[in-house]
Amino acid sequence: MRMTTLLLIFILFLVFSNFVSAEPLTLQVNADRIGLTVVVPPKTDYRVWYSLNPMKVIIDLEHFYPELVGRHDFDDVALRTMRIDQGPGDIGTRMVLEFNYVLPTPKWRYENDLLTIQIDTVFVQSTVRTITPGVRYGHERRGIAAGPLIVNFLEVDLTHPNLEIRSVLAQDQVYGREHVSDMAKRSNAIAAVNGLFFAPDGRPLGLMVIDGRLITEPFANRTAIGFKPGNAVIGAVGFSGSITNITKDKRIKISGINRPRLTDEVIIYTSDHGSTTKTNSFGVDLIVIDQKVVEICEGNAVIPENGIVISGHGVARDFFLEHFAVGDLVEWSMTLEPDWLAEGYVNLIGGGPRLVENGQIKITGEIERFQPDVLYSRAPRTALGITKDKKLLLVTVNGRQPGISVGVTLTELAEIMIDLGAVDAMNLDGGGSTTMVIRNQVLNLPSDGIERPVSNGIMIINPESRK
Repeated sequence: MRMTTLLLIFILFLVFSNFVSAEPLTLQVNADRIGLTVVVPPKTDYRVWYSLNPMKVIIDLEHFYPELVGRHDFDDVALRTMRIDQGPGDIGTRMVLEFNYVLPTPKWRYENDLLTIQIDTVFVQSTVRTITPGVRYGHERRGIAAGPLIVNFLEVDLTHPNLEIRSVLAQDQVYGREHVSDMAKRSNAIAAVNGLFFAPDGRPLGLMVIDGRLITEPFANRTAIGFKPGNAVIGAVGFSGSITNITKDKRIKISGINRPRLTDEVIIYTSDHGSTTKTNSFGVDLIVIDQKVVEICEGNAVIPENGIVISGHGVARDFFLEHFAVGDLVEWSMTLEPDWLAEGYVNLIGGGPRLVENGQIKITGEIERFQPDVLYSRAPRTALGITKDKKLLLVTVNGRQPGISVGVTLTELAEIMIDLGAVDAMNLDGGGSTTMVIRNQVLNLPSDGIERPVSNGIMIINPESRK
């Protein structure tokens, strides 16, 4: 980490013709800038110039001052080396500051015999353009105390009638992985980013709802986002559900949907899960069509297109074997808390933790039970935000690329989201999964070197393209 203030003063005697000065050459490295001050007597020619690749700032002085010659190496994020030598040709002394990455144009002034040069290391350089009505794309080069960043963002007008936000499963199934660019192409999307965290087998690890259809339930009441025409909402989402045997008036709680069944759990399987439940023989599967139990088997049941499979293990298995039989009528309910589906939000996707609430940083990683690698590491990141004027922000930050983009912590990501205008924001899957696609082109620099196949994504779509 860069020290807040590091002051290096070289007390050097500068010999100017018959004039001897004990004024120092001063180099100051602060948290947000690097400053160099050089004594330049009146009527002494000088020149300040710079190059970008690699980044260098060069100061040429008219006279040669051998007392200044030397090399100084720095343990700093931005500044690598300062070299002072005799210059070529008619240049007397050349001072060269060499940097580890490209910084903004240096600023300098000459006043009272002092040449002062400033190079900002904390900065934002941004370009924004419209890619279709209601959607703007922005590209930023940022400098933070930890180093350089590349930020890409999309700003989507949620009230625009020709725009829709949808969550999409890889290969349109729970167990699948696919490039975001392929999901976007298949969905005829204007743009897209990666979405929810996922297991090695491709399962989403948390809430997914597609067109009002619950695919997977929330995990640990983590933060999610919901979309409906003209609006979006971010918040912590819980889950509850139950199955009732109407014939025998027996009820049991549902543990989840379309995921592996664990000890004593009750899991609902729909056709979104695939052709079978993939359950083992240590439980029991009830095949239900038209609310009627049509078959009971020990595991890996075939999931009917027009029905569900109810699977139980342990105490749930014993309950089903005792109280359920072929021919029984059953009903089930699964509810989100808050019930965004009842409020008209039809595409939902989880993630977490929350980053921003009401315009203030609020990171809920610990209560959402995230692991240290998500909570505390510096990494590539993907995030979503909502502005006060109902714009959706989709943001990616490149990372793990020294000298190009070092990635961010969750706190730094929250600061970026607020800077872009978010009043509420949340984190999504990041690392090598971080991907932004516009018009079928990957815009960010994936840290794996190539685009990673992921479990799901968030698409910006023109509804007319789905007809």
